[in-house]
Amino acid sequence: MEPLVRCPHCGHYHQTNIEYCPEKGLPIYVPKADEPVKNKINVLWLGIAAIVLVITACVLMSIFVLPRLLNKNVSSTPPIMVPTLTLQPLETRVSIINTQQPTATEAAVLPLPSATAASQYFIACEGSSLLTQLHVGDKAQINSEPALPNRVRSSASTTAEVLGFIQPGEQVDILEGPTCTQDWVWWRVRSVSTSLEGWTAEGDQEDYWLIPVP
Repeated sequence: MEPLVRCPHCGHYHQTNIEYCPEKGLPIYVPKADEPVKNKINVLWLGIAAIVLVITACVLMSIFVLPRLLNKNVSSTPPIMVPTLTLQPLETRVSIINTQQPTATEAAVLPLPSATAASQYFIACEGSSLLTQLHVGDKAQINSEPALPNRVRSSASTTAEVLGFIQPGEQVDILEGPTCTQDWVWWRVRSVSTSLEGWTAEGDQEDYWLIPVP
């Protein structure tokens, strides 16, 4: 059965080979097979045209609109003040330096460093060059640098009996001394915390193990 097509003039359906309406005598339009393809091509061209228009608008904005906006923002920014350095002539700078130097009189009256640091040491024993910084009645402590304990002996000698040890940071009372033997300065001490009593060495003149309590 051949396909039928509806006549837009009379409203009846006729065979596709009939070109004119039998009632009105007007031509009957029959859509051709390539019509959808043409419609798709038209839509494609419309899309391309729209893309071209968008690109053109963006280019025009970048050329005419954006520079004006940027210039407006730049003009509204306050100028940055850059400090300038003005150098004096060489003769002026030399004269300023010369006027700031102290005179010979001023240099002569400058105070000399005090000898307080050296005055805390004194000769420990008569006829000896050993130095000490302790006195009988002082409180002393074992130096924490190096963190080693001091031996407490029955007499002022490295061969005497060891009675015990005084730990780093432990405080003692100076009871008697000094005694200088074997190039060491010895003191008889009593531990404040343990009451251990005996003789201990102050140092070897390079390192002081028994130091005054600050």
